[in-house]
Amino acid sequence: MSFSMFKDSKNENGNGGSIMSSTSGNDSRVNGMEAFLGQGSKITGNISFSGPAELNGQVEGELKSTDRLVIGESAIVNAKVEGVEVVVKGTVNGDISASQKLSLKKPARVTGNISSSNLSIEEGVIFEGRCSMSSKLAKIESKSDDIARGNLSKPFGAAKVGASA
Repeated sequence: MSFSMFKDSKNENGNGGSIMSSTSGNDSRVNGMEAFLGQGSKITGNISFSGPAELNGQVEGELKSTDRLVIGESAIVNAKVEGVEVVVKGTVNGDISASQKLSLKKPARVTGNISSSNLSIEEGVIFEGRCSMSSKLAKIESKSDDIARGNLSKPFGAAKVGASA
């Protein structure tokens, strides 16, 4: 982990929360996670995780994970989020990028752009923003937009059929 271990930290309102991380592997795991930010905790800044992590408190800044990152139901994240596998159940205000999989689960509220090669959104999730699923898809959407605006001379996918003389 790239941050130290703290327990019963105080947030702005003086309410206790918990921040736990393990630098030596399995000794501090909570529900299979190497790092856990409890409800009532608040972190501001750039945070990076190298193992599975779960956030249930407030985060402002930037989040990066090289593993599974779970943003719990009570989490309020005002940050850019980057990860390998990202699961959102709470509130995120900022762009989310997941290199392998992004799951938005009820009652998630996401305001920002999302990108992943594998995306799932449960019924009841609120999402406001743009979605990009891969560079290949982005190229197709871009060409479709150009056709709709009349910027291409021939329709997308049109090809000249027949032999050339």
